[in-house]
Amino acid sequence: MLKTLIFKEIRYDDNIEEALKLYKAKVINNSKDTEALQNLATIYHALKKDKEAISIYEQLVKLKPDDFEMRAFLGYLYYEVNDLDKAEENLNIALNYDPMEPFILFLLGNIHSRKGEIIKAIENYEFAIFLDLDIYIAHIDFARKYENMGRFKRAIEEYKAAYDIDSRDEALKEKIAELEKECRNC
Repeated sequence: MLKTLIFKEIRYDDNIEEALKLYKAKVINNSKDTEALQNLATIYHALKKDKEAISIYEQLVKLKPDDFEMRAFLGYLYYEVNDLDKAEENLNIALNYDPMEPFILFLLGNIHSRKGEIIKAIENYEFAIFLDLDIYIAHIDFARKYENMGRFKRAIEEYKAAYDIDSRDEALKEKIAELEKECRNC
C-alpha cells in the first residue's frame, strides 16, 4: 500500500550516514537489488535529496514495471519536488493497476488542487473518502512526517489543511502556532 511506503521509516540507529554507505555498497555489488535500491531511495528522501530518490525510483519502475506501488511512490516523489505533471502521470499509471487505492486518489486530489483544478481535486477527494480514507488523518500523517524530516513549512501547510477540515482541535491550533514560531528562526 502506497501509504505504508510513504510513511515507512527506516531505523538508522542514529547513524544515517552508515546506512547510506551500506546501501550504496549493496547497490554497487548488485544494481538490480530492488530492496537495497528502495532503502537507498528512502534514505535520500529522509536526507531531503529527493532528486536522487527519484533517479533510483526511475530505475526501480524499469526493474519492476508491474509493481504499481513503485510507480505510485515515484509519483509521490515527483509531488514532493513539485513536478506536478510527472507526479500526476505516474500516479495515474499506478491507479490503472489499482483503481481503488484511496491514497493515490488523495495525492491526485492534492495535485489538482495545487494546479487550481478544483473540480478534479474534489472528485478525487470524494472518491478517496468513499473508499474510506480519512483525509484529516492523511494531512496529520503528512504533517508529522514533514516535521520529523525537519521540513517545517510543509508540516505547517499540512497541519493547516487538517485544521481547515476540523477547526475544533485546539491542540492542532497550538501545534501550528508553535511550528510557525519555530519556523521564523529557520
